Amino acid sequence: MGQMTKLNWYAVLVTLLLLFVAVLPANASIKIVDTPDHLILERGDYKLTIAREAFEVSVIREGEVVFQSTEKSDAAPNLGFFVNGEWQRVKNLRSYHESGGVLWLDYDTTVTDVTAKAEIRPEEGRIHFQVWLLGSDVAYPPSLRFRLSDGAWYGGGFQGYRDKQTLPLNTARITERLFLAQGASQGTPVWYSTRGAAVWVRTPHDFLYSVQKTANSNDASILSISMPGVSALAYDILLAPTVRDVLRVINREIGFAQRVPPDEYFRLPIYTTWVEYKTAVTQQKVLEFARKIRQNKLPAGVVEIDDKWEDGYGDLRFDTGKFPDPKAMNDELHRLGFRVTLWIHPFVNIGTHSFDDPAVQKFLLKDLSGAPGIIHWWKGDGAVWDFTNPAAAIEFRSHLGELQRRYGFDGFKFDGGDVNLVPADLVPFRPVSATQFPDVYNREAAAHFPWSEARVGIYSQSLGIVQRLIDKNSVWGTDNGLASVVPEAIQTSMRGFIYVMPDMVGGNQYDNDRIDKELLVRWAQASALMPMMQFSLGPWHFDEETVRLCREASNLHIQFSSQIQKLAAAVPKTGEPILRPIWYNFPDDHDAENITDEFMLGDSILVAPVTQPNARSRDIYLPDGNWRSLQTRQLMTGGRLLRDYPAPFDTLPIFIREGFLRQTSFSPKPL
Repeated sequence: MGQMTKLNWYAVLVTLLLLFVAVLPANASIKIVDTPDHLILERGDYKLTIAREAFEVSVIREGEVVFQSTEKSDAAPNLGFFVNGEWQRVKNLRSYHESGGVLWLDYDTTVTDVTAKAEIRPEEGRIHFQVWLLGSDVAYPPSLRFRLSDGAWYGGGFQGYRDKQTLPLNTARITERLFLAQGASQGTPVWYSTRGAAVWVRTPHDFLYSVQKTANSNDASILSISMPGVSALAYDILLAPTVRDVLRVINREIGFAQRVPPDEYFRLPIYTTWVEYKTAVTQQKVLEFARKIRQNKLPAGVVEIDDKWEDGYGDLRFDTGKFPDPKAMNDELHRLGFRVTLWIHPFVNIGTHSFDDPAVQKFLLKDLSGAPGIIHWWKGDGAVWDFTNPAAAIEFRSHLGELQRRYGFDGFKFDGGDVNLVPADLVPFRPVSATQFPDVYNREAAAHFPWSEARVGIYSQSLGIVQRLIDKNSVWGTDNGLASVVPEAIQTSMRGFIYVMPDMVGGNQYDNDRIDKELLVRWAQASALMPMMQFSLGPWHFDEETVRLCREASNLHIQFSSQIQKLAAAVPKTGEPILRPIWYNFPDDHDAENITDEFMLGDSILVAPVTQPNARSRDIYLPDGNWRSLQTRQLMTGGRLLRDYPAPFDTLPIFIREGFLRQTSFSPKPL
């Protein structure tokens, strides 16, 4: 018995020792080389250097710099800050110590009694940073500034309604703005390079950012991040063999989409009433719209009834003067072969029946006084449903369910939910920041309806909702027009919103914009092989050729829908995007890393839409391999640029990797 006791104790001690070893940090100590100018942290897969004079950071992998912060000589130094309109910077390293795999640094700054502190945790393929600016009298915003060099840099979010979109970001000029509040709440704070490095801001708070050239025009652009209102800024530098690998790491951590929209969503085009009627939409006009679609033999799976169908914004009940019998309307639309969705938002305007109803008021976001928090949105002043309150979310969904049961709606087009459209002194039922609200809105509203689309989203990729690009301008250029659609759709797809909808063909016709025949047709072609395709302005407003070419683009979308559906079905397991840039499939091809006006459907279909007015040809880059033109059936060798490749008005250039068609039963016809 005594011997058994000793053995048992021995087993217990061994088990405890193994458990102790198991819970030790993977890098319980850091190898630090201390030189007169730098601290150098060496790992097997990278080397991190940190300057003693100024908080200058660089990451070197296999002898190549893959990340470089700004330097003390730059106009905007890393972790720098403003005092009385002048830049202040980090100076000398006062002290450092390492504990449990974490390196702590303390710096002086050019301001007396203000110090800088940094916490660095190096891991395999990742370096965690947290930085502070500490002063007793004034709170200075922590910041990060790094060079967009060593590869082509992409990521971030929407660049602006009338600003020139520039991708890659290496040569971009983005004036300082709030990343989410002024970015349509369409962005994930991750930037990545085609060399397999990424920067990921982890503090859940909005921030000021900009992209500008350095003082030396030959230098790379600088991406600056400054986060007022918080004490610390946390960010990660991620490293992987290729850009495709680093994106897989990011999207796996965020979460792959775990729901796939209905197959028919991918197969048939959507028609929304917005450009046709704007807020003057009525029941009669909706039916006329649907009949026009059918009369012109245009395939359409969904008719969306856009703003304004409500009696008052937020009442969630029909204006009976405009829509006397919504049930009869939907019955007729269903008879014509359409599904029907309805525009929905989270706002309750002052002066509506709902706002004056105490039963509704208790479900609205509050301000510090406990009253409904009032915000201004593009349709007036009102309050916002508090989706952090489970009872409020259930109540909101019950109203939508009633619209479905009573009138026969199939789903909803969700709008709003933006970071900047919640009360500034937000007091939710459950604690969330304003930056987290869009994802709560998506989770508690859009994700509950198979036929639904949403516009906002930062970290709700796993919900598998359709993500609609922000309203596009009816112009040709990169100022949020046709030329911005492909690169922006790629950006959205790369950040994990796989089921991307490129907004409506032709844009929204805002301000003095006017859609013309050529813009409409080329936009339809550019959308034809994207996961979703959405029209608004009817092509019958021009001529029969316009109708025919839009019909052909729609039919091309239907032809390729089997491939889109196949790719979509695999997303919950693989996370692999449907729509991809060339460099995603060919990450070692440096000639492909600046191509932003072509895209790939999966890994074997390349699409090169025409996005310039009056163009009947374009340059097309074919990556490595053999590619067959869908139009001419000609086989071409890749790894080269095709100069002035013919693209007549009725043609969307499409190339299919040789051998792909033999592997499938897919047999598309050319457009």
